[in-house]
Amino acid sequence: MHKLDKNFLTLLMDKTGFPEEAKTSLSESAGKVDPQALEQALDAFYAGGFSIKDTQPAIDEMAKAAGLSPYTVWMVFLMQGAKHAKADYEKKGVSEDIFWDTFCDLRYKALECMENYGVWGTFVAFWYPIFFSCDIVKLGRLEYETAPYEGPEFTKAGVTVKPGDMVQNIHIPSSGEPFDAAARLASYKKAYEFFKPQGPLVCMCHSWLLFPEYKKILKPGSNIASFQEDFDIIKTDTGRFGDAWRVFGPEHGKPTEELPERTSMQRAFKGHLLAGGETGEGLGVLLFDGEKLL
Repeated sequence: MHKLDKNFLTLLMDKTGFPEEAKTSLSESAGKVDPQALEQALDAFYAGGFSIKDTQPAIDEMAKAAGLSPYTVWMVFLMQGAKHAKADYEKKGVSEDIFWDTFCDLRYKALECMENYGVWGTFVAFWYPIFFSCDIVKLGRLEYETAPYEGPEFTKAGVTVKPGDMVQNIHIPSSGEPFDAAARLASYKKAYEFFKPQGPLVCMCHSWLLFPEYKKILKPGSNIASFQEDFDIIKTDTGRFGDAWRVFGPEHGKPTEELPERTSMQRAFKGHLLAGGETGEGLGVLLFDGEKLL
C-alpha cells in the first residue's frame, strides 16, 4: 500500500527547492485530497505500469471532491508516488543526490503550470511514467532517458546506431541553470561516468531546439544554436510548434500579431512566424568519448 505521507511531501519540496508559496499551497492541497482515494490510485498506478490514461479518472474524481484543479492533484499524486520511486532508484544503485536532482523536475513543471495556468501543479502528467520506472536521471544540466533509438541507421567515428538500439535520450529541463557549452560538456562527462558505456556514449535528442531553421533567427553564439552543433541532425519534422508555450508562455495561443515581444527569443520567433517561417523539430545524434564530442 502507498500510504499518504505528508512528511515526505515536505521533504521532497525542501530537497528539490520548491518556492515557499508552492510549498504552502501544495501542502494545503494535499490535506484536502481524500487519503484513501489517493492511496488506492497510487496502488493502481504502480500495479498498472504507470498508466496516466488509466489514472486520470481517479485524479478527476479527487480534484472534484476536494475543489482543486486536476493539475494540482496530479502534482500531489506524483510527489507522493516519488516516495516509492526513491526506494526503487536506490535499488538500482542511483545515489540519493542524483535521485533528488532528477525529481527537481517536479519543481520545474510546477513553475510552468503556475505561469501558464495560475495553479501549482502539472499539466504534463504524461511525461512522468519514465520517472517511476526509473528510466531517467538528471546529470548536471541535462536529463538522460534510457530508450530505444528511433532514428534511421547512423554511422560516425566507427560507431553504428540502428533503430531499436538502447541509447540515452537527452531532455532539456526548464531548470533555469546555465545552458552554455561548458555546462553541457560537464553533463556529458557525468553521463559518461554514470553509464560507463563500452565505447562512446551514444545519445539522441528529439526536440524543437534542434530544428535547423531556428538557427537562422537566433543570435550568433546563442546557447540553442550552440546546442545544435553538438549533434548530427539526421531527421526533421516540419509543421509543428507544440512547444510554443515554452517561448511565449500563457499567451502562446494568441494570434501571431499579438504574441508578446518581451524577450529576444520571443521577438525572434514572432518575427519568424510573421514572415511565414517554418516550425518543427529535429532528431539529432551525439557521440561522446568521455572527454570530447566525436
